[in-house]
Amino acid sequence: MIEESEATDEIAQLYEEGKRVLEMPFVPNIAKAIAISSPVLTMVIDVYRTFYQNVTLPQSLLAMISYCIPTAKNCKYCAANGELTCRTLGIDEDTLERLAKDLGNVSPKRIQAVIQFAVQCALDPQSLTAEDYDRVRAQGVSDEELVEIIFIAGIANFSDTLADALKIEVDKETAQALAHPNI
Repeated sequence: MIEESEATDEIAQLYEEGKRVLEMPFVPNIAKAIAISSPVLTMVIDVYRTFYQNVTLPQSLLAMISYCIPTAKNCKYCAANGELTCRTLGIDEDTLERLAKDLGNVSPKRIQAVIQFAVQCALDPQSLTAEDYDRVRAQGVSDEELVEIIFIAGIANFSDTLADALKIEVDKETAQALAHPNI
């Protein structure tokens, strides 16, 4: 990992851009690990910049999806970041518990259907049937929103793959904010 204090001019500029794009006061461990390849760090920042500039679904829904997928995939790094984002957006403890362990009891039904669909997209996209799409559409989700949900599931998989393959530890700032000293 390249610590912020050890970054060359190019990496230091990318770190600043990454903090701005992610709206974070510190350089996350995943960026420090990816910084070994400045082209990859540039691409990752570009993906997230474009994503945040163009996403239309509510931030709270994005946060819940971004918590559920890594929780289901057991990606500690991304799950911790997703949990912190959910808490920052005011998602209560009971909802977080249901998102992690009892998705069938998340309410309202529209949120439940969207998140279940997103998790299925991330974990087993080959299993998706016309009925799965229709179940989400029945909750008032448009085809445009469906594509965005699928994209979000892909971004979550992308992040989980990077974090797990690079063996990234949860940022100390995230662990402290969550009061999870054992992460």
